[in-house]
Amino acid sequence: MFIKPLLHSSSFRQAATIAFICLLISCAAIFISNAILENIMKSHVRSMIFENLEKQKLNIAYNNSVQLAELLAKTNITESRKDHFTFIFDANSRILSGDKRYLSDSHIEALQQNNTNPPRILSLKSPSIELLGLLVPLVDGGMYFNAYNVQPMIQQTRLIPLMTGAGLLAIQLTILFISLPFSLHNLYRVNHIIDVLEDYARGKHDVRVSYKNNGDEFGRLSQEINLVLGRTQKLMEEVRDITSHVAHELRTPLTRLQHKLINLSERVQGEEQHELEFAIKETEQIQVLFRAIMRLSEVETGQICHQKDKINAYDMLYEVYEYYQPLAENHGIELHLDAHKKHVFYADQILIFQAIANLLDNAIKYAPQSKIIQLSIATSSGDTLIKVTDQGPGIPEESQHFVTQRFKRLTSKKEVFGHGLGLTLVQAIVSLHHGDLILTNTHPGLCVCIKLRSNEMH
Repeated sequence: MFIKPLLHSSSFRQAATIAFICLLISCAAIFISNAILENIMKSHVRSMIFENLEKQKLNIAYNNSVQLAELLAKTNITESRKDHFTFIFDANSRILSGDKRYLSDSHIEALQQNNTNPPRILSLKSPSIELLGLLVPLVDGGMYFNAYNVQPMIQQTRLIPLMTGAGLLAIQLTILFISLPFSLHNLYRVNHIIDVLEDYARGKHDVRVSYKNNGDEFGRLSQEINLVLGRTQKLMEEVRDITSHVAHELRTPLTRLQHKLINLSERVQGEEQHELEFAIKETEQIQVLFRAIMRLSEVETGQICHQKDKINAYDMLYEVYEYYQPLAENHGIELHLDAHKKHVFYADQILIFQAIANLLDNAIKYAPQSKIIQLSIATSSGDTLIKVTDQGPGIPEESQHFVTQRFKRLTSKKEVFGHGLGLTLVQAIVSLHHGDLILTNTHPGLCVCIKLRSNEMH
């Protein structure tokens, strides 16, 4: 689902926040405009009431409620509007003129309580009607109440802010939906940049961010990222080339030096001979290091010729088994094979043999307390899984990310010979096959898995 990642998009959250603020403003505007329109409407009704009093010209009859009622009846003053009402009460609050259906006892009681000079505007509310009118006290104690039913007017005025608010809400939702594809596009571009950086961190140094040079911030950011990745890759290649060049140039002088030391050791006796033999071993270790560096450089730069061959899994493991069986026996370790004799996969046989050999060599060196080391090849969803599992201490989780880097070792014991290039070479071989190198602690022990994509030739 794209909803959860979209909620983490800053552009979409900004658009949603702006839309929400606009929605709050619209809601406030609806209530405020409704109150303003209601006040304007009631002010207009007050003006209409005073106009009615002026038209009726009843000021001379305000001394007696009965006379006022008779005068209204004689002059046959009729209501020109259905929402306009005129009521006359005597001193005992009996209705002398007007429709009794629109006034309840509570309304009459409210009129009695407010029947004092000077005349005042009153509002009488009920579920079905809201009368806004002028209450005029009469000399004989009666009341004259001229009012309008403002409830229909209020309902009509409320439609205006409601329709306005609905229109604003529709506009806000439209803006939100219009911003959705832009937010998704920006989210896709951010995820693409993250994926490229993750691939680069995993060793795929040829990846770059694809972008359109349209001048926006993502385009400029992608351009700068590609520039940094390119310069970093170039520096790494230069370091590798220098390392390989130095190793290649020193290999011949070291070989000559080693031969001279061997010849010299054959001519001397005693302590001098032991010193020369120690120097010969040191030169051998240096040559092993140089060969490893050159081999690693060839694999990483693609200079080595490789091709996918059809490999029988059991034959491959058995060849490694025969090669390392004597070394394992010296450490009291049993090698177990687990591979179907008819299972085949496709890879460069020489490179995969070297990768498995490096893993097995590491297992014997760094987990000598193992009783059994398991070599296995299996398939999962078409992928080939090559595993070497020991019973040693394993590798801490926080250290697994750098053990494949050059010259990184987890032990400083001098009796364990190595230069920290074994897993680096394995990682380079796996990357050359577009696979993955997976390290898993099995408590106790470590399982190193080479995962090769798709068990096919192409």
